[in-house]
Amino acid sequence: MKHWHLLSGTACILVAAGTSAAQADVTSADVWAAWQSMATQMGETLTAGSETQDGGTLTVTDMAVSMETTDASATGTIPEVVFTENGDGTVSITMTPSYDVMLNVTPEEGGETVEMSLNIAYEGLNLTASGDPDAVNYDFDASSVTISVGDLVVDEEQMELDVDVTLSDVAGSYETGADASVVSKVTAATMNLVAHMDEPDGGDGTFDMTAELADISMESEGSVALMAGGVKELSTALANGQSSMTTVTHGAGSYEVVLDNKDDSFDLNGSAESGALTVGLSSEALTYDVSNTGIAMNLSGAQIPLPEVAVTMAEMGFALTTPVSKSEEPQDFAFALTLNELGVSEMIWGLIDPSSALPHDPATLRLDLAGKANFLFDLFDPESMEMVDAEMPAEIHELDVNELKLEVAGADLTGNGGFTFDMNNLETFDGVPAPTGRLNLQLTGANALLDNLVAMGLLPQDQAMGARMMMGLFARPGEGEDSLVSEIEIDGATGAISANGQRLQ
Repeated sequence: MKHWHLLSGTACILVAAGTSAAQADVTSADVWAAWQSMATQMGETLTAGSETQDGGTLTVTDMAVSMETTDASATGTIPEVVFTENGDGTVSITMTPSYDVMLNVTPEEGGETVEMSLNIAYEGLNLTASGDPDAVNYDFDASSVTISVGDLVVDEEQMELDVDVTLSDVAGSYETGADASVVSKVTAATMNLVAHMDEPDGGDGTFDMTAELADISMESEGSVALMAGGVKELSTALANGQSSMTTVTHGAGSYEVVLDNKDDSFDLNGSAESGALTVGLSSEALTYDVSNTGIAMNLSGAQIPLPEVAVTMAEMGFALTTPVSKSEEPQDFAFALTLNELGVSEMIWGLIDPSSALPHDPATLRLDLAGKANFLFDLFDPESMEMVDAEMPAEIHELDVNELKLEVAGADLTGNGGFTFDMNNLETFDGVPAPTGRLNLQLTGANALLDNLVAMGLLPQDQAMGARMMMGLFARPGEGEDSLVSEIEIDGATGAISANGQRLQ
């Protein structure tokens, strides 16, 4: 959300760090000038109540940072920042150990107005600048960094909310470039979140949330303005070559969410062994990739007809790469979804399959797609999006099914293949670009699954018979018992569709 940009930008200036000391030297005045330059690049306004130079020490008081967007604003003030030259070409930076940030959100097209105050506090912060005046770098470490939510007002109604997020044993590096670029790496031993909220309007209900992550690492690189959210015209910035890429990884994590009121209550808790998130943006593509391993989740509550719902998963992942700019040339896209070894407790199976007619093995779903397409509009340009025909916002040229796997209740479907699409032929398939290619499918255990569903009374016999007839039409026996294979071929030029060489259309 845009109203968080000041917080991230301020953190870059005040806490983020850089590489080890370079060969060139910087003075206290150089570093203060670099902070002002970086604020400008981020789209922020940085001012000082006073500046006092005493030898190699520069003291800045009442340093105020502010940012405004179309529907939000944020301001923060640090009472004192001191830049001290160390005599070896580096500068140590100390500051007031805590400061406040005020966020205000007023949507232009309606919606809730929000006023929120944050307090950012450091313990044991060591921040050192080095490099040269045109590319000041920073090294830092701190025993802890805490962000706390103070007052929260939504549509002029005071919300009783307390939130504290604490990072421990924080360290990192932050390297700036003369081309307004930045490369950073930050690590933290742990992150802890504690939140409590009372029910609005004087109710007795409460909401509590706790979460913890270990072994956190974040690496980022890209343009300063784009990474800090200081870009007003995103499509223009991307066209001018700005880009960003951020990767976050963590070790073991856990969480618990508890809602308690007179009408409803629930308790959700879970854990994961590890996780990773990558977000990238450039004129060529938007990349989003998130994954977790060793997942466990438990849910109980007044509205749940079981004492507890328990779910486990070996791995969960989602990945998307998509073009973002208008182009006449095909560009790469990709989509992947992973749900490996999804298991539920026997208590849940007891509701679905009390006689244990079905195998209760964990289920797996994997889908990996890639191809080439081009947008007929700029994804981040509202005017461009309004001008494009909603029926044809993009042109697809290739689609590859790298992997298809669905394993559930004893049945296993796998497949792969690929198609090309003729954008000049929209007649053969009634407005759809004519595809040409092949999809290979293998299915095992399908007949046994149908038999079990009929025996359980979940599937009528006539519907099972219809399903077998459809499988017989599209598939042929494969190797092994209860095995089917199918090769679906499409000829875009003639409109012919065949399965295992038999013409279907």
